[in-house]
Amino acid sequence: MKRLEHLQRRGVKFNMRINHGVTHSLYISDPNGYGVELLYELPREMWEGDIDAGINYFQPLPTEGEEALKDDLENAPSFGRAAAE
Repeated sequence: MKRLEHLQRRGVKFNMRINHGVTHSLYISDPNGYGVELLYELPREMWEGDIDAGINYFQPLPTEGEEALKDDLENAPSFGRAAAE
């Protein structure tokens, strides 16, 4: 999360943060106003058991303050083996 903190310190506005089930995405604007999506894939074991459910999941995440710098993966929904156990 240090990179998100670095962006926030530099005044980059987080337009939107989304848990997509398979990925987490951060939406920002570049200096010219173009929209940019930065994303990373969540651990495979969180979604591999039901990729369709993971792909169709949508949860808005905080965009400001300390909460915007955290990903609570321990309490995130799981669509994989862990969900079946």
